[in-house]
Amino acid sequence: MNHDKYYFCYSTNLSEFLREVKGIEAICNAFHHKTKKRFWLFEKTNELKEALAEYTEDSKDFGLR
Repeated sequence: MNHDKYYFCYSTNLSEFLREVKGIEAICNAFHHKTKKRFWLFEKTNELKEALAEYTEDSKDFGLR
């Protein structure tokens, strides 16, 4: 799989922000075969990159990393 084309999101909070606040649809969601952690798969687009930057900046305001 081309990791340059897809973004694997393992954060429930980030996934909800992307899907519910920004309206970006995930391609799918599944569980990692080794860790059993749930993830959401997004296509890397300019819209996604901007949303990720916004989420990162907003998290700084709350003292999150």
